[in-house]
Amino acid sequence: MIAEQFQQLKEYLQEFKHQDAEIQRRADGSYLITIKGFDLPEGWNPKKVDILFVAPPGYPAAKPDCFWVSPPLRLPNGAIPQSTNEGTPLPYDTTPGRPLTWFSWHLQTWDPNRDRLEQFYRVILQRLDPPR
Repeated sequence: MIAEQFQQLKEYLQEFKHQDAEIQRRADGSYLITIKGFDLPEGWNPKKVDILFVAPPGYPAAKPDCFWVSPPLRLPNGAIPQSTNEGTPLPYDTTPGRPLTWFSWHLQTWDPNRDRLEQFYRVILQRLDPPR
């Protein structure tokens, strides 16, 4: 199921000219999904990041939660974004010391029979536009 959903996500990314995505199975049974080279809306610094999120063990019954970006993000005034921090590491990260901003951003609803990785990615896009 995860392979099929990941392929659908990649097709979605290509349709809208977003960069490629990678998936990595991790030691705890989760999957790390990385969207490479995402162009951010105006108002963010830097202008391009990698977006990372986790499909947890038990996915899709267990819903994705939160996401990270690398390199860290700032608002135009230099402040960190709302509901974020840079002290929350990506669990089981195979790139120790990777500079990240963690977004405490949570789904309000999730139906494992209907929702897909693509829907979670769309939630991330809603959080990133507008910058706040």
